[in-house]
Amino acid sequence: MIQMRRTSKAILVTATAAILLTGGMISPKQASAANGTPSYEVKLNLAPSIVVDSSHNLVSSVRSEFSTGSSAKSYRVQYMDTAGRSMDGQGWSDRIRKRSDESTHQLQFKKRYPVTGGDVNAALTTAASEGLDSSASGFEFQVDWTLNKQTLSVQYEKDLTVSGYSGSGLNAPNLATSRSISVANAPSKFANWTSAGWGTTQLNNSVVYGPIDFKRYKGDFDDLELDIEIWTIVNAAKTGTEDIVEASFKTDSLSEATSARTNLINLLRTKGWLVESDVLKTSLIMERYAPVAPTPDTTAPSVPTGLTGSALSSNQVKLGWTASTDNVGVTSYDVYRNGALVGSVNSNSYADTGLTASTSYTYTVIAKDAAGNVSTASTAVSVTTLANGGPGTGALYYNVNGSAVSYIEAEQFTAKNGTFIEAACAACSGAVNMETPNGSSDSETNYIKYDLEVTSGGSFYIFLLSQGPDSSSDSFNLAVDGGSSKQVTTGSSSWAWKKPSSSISLSTGSHTLYIKVREDGAKVDKIAISKSSSTPSGLGGTALAPSYHE
Repeated sequence: MIQMRRTSKAILVTATAAILLTGGMISPKQASAANGTPSYEVKLNLAPSIVVDSSHNLVSSVRSEFSTGSSAKSYRVQYMDTAGRSMDGQGWSDRIRKRSDESTHQLQFKKRYPVTGGDVNAALTTAASEGLDSSASGFEFQVDWTLNKQTLSVQYEKDLTVSGYSGSGLNAPNLATSRSISVANAPSKFANWTSAGWGTTQLNNSVVYGPIDFKRYKGDFDDLELDIEIWTIVNAAKTGTEDIVEASFKTDSLSEATSARTNLINLLRTKGWLVESDVLKTSLIMERYAPVAPTPDTTAPSVPTGLTGSALSSNQVKLGWTASTDNVGVTSYDVYRNGALVGSVNSNSYADTGLTASTSYTYTVIAKDAAGNVSTASTAVSVTTLANGGPGTGALYYNVNGSAVSYIEAEQFTAKNGTFIEAACAACSGAVNMETPNGSSDSETNYIKYDLEVTSGGSFYIFLLSQGPDSSSDSFNLAVDGGSSKQVTTGSSSWAWKKPSSSISLSTGSHTLYIKVREDGAKVDKIAISKSSSTPSGLGGTALAPSYHE
């Protein structure tokens, strides 16, 4: 909300005289129901080399002339817009401002309209035709009057307590928070400016221009409160900084604005302090604080080398290779079977399942980076799956002896279904883990499974060496055969052994263990199966080598 400095004083200036003094500025007619009623802010620039010292403070002669005193309030400001300045292209700005001795931030959305030939009414009518009229909730109207031009500003302001950035000090919110508070508090006129959701889309893709610090001195002139601001911004060459100094006052009255403006211009000229041109402060900030476009990454990752493959069963093949290098970083690998893409991983190994027994398959791997550059394909490797034999399926299984703790590497599964992937993990046993990407659905059919042949059956505790995707814990569901699921809550910020709240019965004989998605992002490195409830330590013991049904 615009804060008026004081109630306008009575100055006997006729409308005709006002036009002569302004060189053509026309006083608004009695406001119609549709048009807003403006106040006036006069803004004039002062020569920084004369009125500012080396510490970016006003010199004593200026402070004395306007009775400002020696103290000033400190502010930090940043603007939000897309990298292409699409909001500015529509005449809008989004400003976030913090004063050092206040705990809240001020959010301001402003739409600007040029005033041509001093005709404020025409600008007000244009604004009203675009929905910014006297009924526009929360908006105020102001004519910004500089040395050489007038601009109609229609602005919406709101004070906010920004979590993590409140309290005293110059605390500017980061990009994510700036986007969030702007989207949440944007007026609907802006949010739906050219089409439904237009403004929201711009803010969700915005970047920060700034931050910039300035200080404000408060004084008086012609019985009006006068602000003098010193903005320290990066210079055009971006090798240092320069100061912009602006003196301004506000009033509700055109006649008072006209008279005081003329008097202030005359005084500043007499003192030699006036800059005889307009300094477009916001435009300079948007130009000089624009994000630097990154140099495009056109370098492809190196070719994956050392590709090897081995048949784990009649329907599963395990692949491994030496990691590629990249000038920025490898993000993933695409695995091709017989020339067709079968999977993508961010580690240097892959398990291919659902294959046919006694069949030869040819594999290649390519590396990719975040820019979409791809390497040349690796040297191909051919792998033949094992033959089926006897009553078994050819799938791998584990011999679990109830008299000892049995450890299983999570990535050495019998089969999987759904979204589980193998991912690189330097802290993990075997340097990989199995995880569920964000967005994975909670489903009884989204699982990895392990076939078990149990001897010395009984009541077992099943531990998962697990972790959540961030500082919070997540969870899996565990089930054996067709039994009901039991929840396992993972570790949070670090890997930890976790188990269900109760034991699970595994009689001597064949069983299938299922690890199912319950919360997306959860990770599992290793499994421990034990009759003891004692939690394993570290990475646990040596993992069982799988056997195969033949």
